[in-house]
Amino acid sequence: MLLFLLALVVAALGIGAYAHYNTGAHDITLRTYHFAGVPDWTPAAVAAGAVLFLFFIQAIYAGIRIRMLRSASRRTTISPSRSAPSTSR
Repeated sequence: MLLFLLALVVAALGIGAYAHYNTGAHDITLRTYHFAGVPDWTPAAVAAGAVLFLFFIQAIYAGIRIRMLRSASRRTTISPSRSAPSTSR
């Protein structure tokens, strides 16, 4: 989660610098949609947001997976009062 926060801060600073130095606007056409007067920094912000969203989803999934593995590990441990079955033949 700390890495996500760091990536979010870096992306915000990068988009802020990009918006500061690129103050123009242009038209964007996507298939049948037409957007007029879109600031130059908006497509970069959307792309950065999409990447950060995927990173955030991956971090949440990893956290859930770690919790599941820990709980599975606790269920399969052998208590000290019980001995492990012998594996010799």
